[in-house]
Amino acid sequence: MKNKGSTISGPEELDKHLQSTSFMTWLLLGIISLMLVALFVWASIYKIKIRLTGKAVITSGVATLTIKDEDLSKLNEGQLVYIDNQEGKILSFNEDKTPVVSSFTIADGIYDYTIIIGEKTPISFVFGN
Repeated sequence: MKNKGSTISGPEELDKHLQSTSFMTWLLLGIISLMLVALFVWASIYKIKIRLTGKAVITSGVATLTIKDEDLSKLNEGQLVYIDNQEGKILSFNEDKTPVVSSFTIADGIYDYTIIIGEKTPISFVFGN
């Protein structure tokens, strides 16, 4: 059985069957596309710092860091350590593998430390680089 409403008998009837897309639809599609491109560019350029944090005991300007055993493999001599807005470097590791950092001019005590162990782009979390 033929459906007479869906057949086109001439070019004049073509306009009846073609739907046009409004300007607002194209504008919305363009804005969404632009936002996706901007998100991809940002995710490819921006760097997220991977940090290791914990407590440090400062004695006479030398800091001894408390670090979990599984995090020790992420550290090397010479890495920067930030304590109370001051920067120091890991000089060595004690017998118990505790990192020793020097060059702090703050009072003796217990402070929070931060070590930046790497940087990753957000897109690398998606594609696994």
